[in-house]
Amino acid sequence: MDGLSEAIGEELAELAGLVLVNETLGTTLQRVADLAVRAIPACDAAGVSFSEQGRVETAAVSGPLVTRVDEHQYASGQGPCLETLSTGEPTRSPSMGAETRWPAFTLLAAAEGVISALSIPLVFGDGSAGALNLYSRVESFTEHDQEIGLGFAAPASAAVANARAYAKAQELIEQLEQALQSRDVIGQAKGIIRARQGCSDVEAFDLLRSISQHRNVKLRDIAQAIVDSPDTALDSG
Repeated sequence: MDGLSEAIGEELAELAGLVLVNETLGTTLQRVADLAVRAIPACDAAGVSFSEQGRVETAAVSGPLVTRVDEHQYASGQGPCLETLSTGEPTRSPSMGAETRWPAFTLLAAAEGVISALSIPLVFGDGSAGALNLYSRVESFTEHDQEIGLGFAAPASAAVANARAYAKAQELIEQLEQALQSRDVIGQAKGIIRARQGCSDVEAFDLLRSISQHRNVKLRDIAQAIVDSPDTALDSG
């Protein structure tokens, strides 16, 4: 077993397990943040941030400290997380007192009791960017700690990517189910209209669409009302 596996073997095993199961995205992100605190030496708090369509947000935290410090980064427009999201490279600051790259952020972080920080890139393979943000209340995060963080980030990225793909698949399934339900309800409503009006299928649909537009109500909801109450008025008022 190599040095990394010896150091965080249990955490790596848990991350590997996350890849193999269909956990929700929120649960997976929370597990990643919590495991990072256990895996990375001197890490007191950890979180996961995403950057999508130009917007950065914190998706999971091990504790409230992360939320506050991340918000300081976003508000000041500077800090290790933002740098990692921009460059795709790890960003390490062993001592905020000696840090010169982000003067506004370091003052805010120090006020929260954060003395050192380490941000590790997360790669999902779908064009979006992520960062694992680690904070400590003491001077820490050596190059060795960064290597451990990178080793942790690889299976963490895979676990999150799997959860994101699963969430998107579930969303697509729900959308398809809703589309099928809507089609079925609209078909029933058209049948009722045809029976009442003695019109064609196309004319029945045109009437449904007209009622929907004039009442500013979704076509599916109009159709559902007609199915629920076949004597519903078919005027546009």
